[in-house]
Amino acid sequence: MEIVIGAPILPGTAYESRVKCGKNNCRCHDDPAKRHTVYQWSGDIGGKNTSRSLNKAEYLECKERIARYKQLRSMFKTVIEQALEQAPWQTRGCSLHPDRVCFSQ
Repeated sequence: MEIVIGAPILPGTAYESRVKCGKNNCRCHDDPAKRHTVYQWSGDIGGKNTSRSLNKAEYLECKERIARYKQLRSMFKTVIEQALEQAPWQTRGCSLHPDRVCFSQ
């Protein structure tokens, strides 16, 4: 069985933050609305929680890939639920009611 994905996906979270820089005379120290925007991706790489700095174009691309990942994960969850509903043990009777499907066990 092969699963074909039409576009790149990415697990994790992409977010933007507003931060102060290290320059004491910068506008960002006086007015919170003028703080610098930074973009980051956060997720697991090799079992370790990791974050990466992004530029705006990378941030926007990550957001699209993450949305596709979430959609694929949701679809896969639905497929698994359907498979469990159709599992072989769902159609056999139980020891109390061998002539019909029973979920009391």
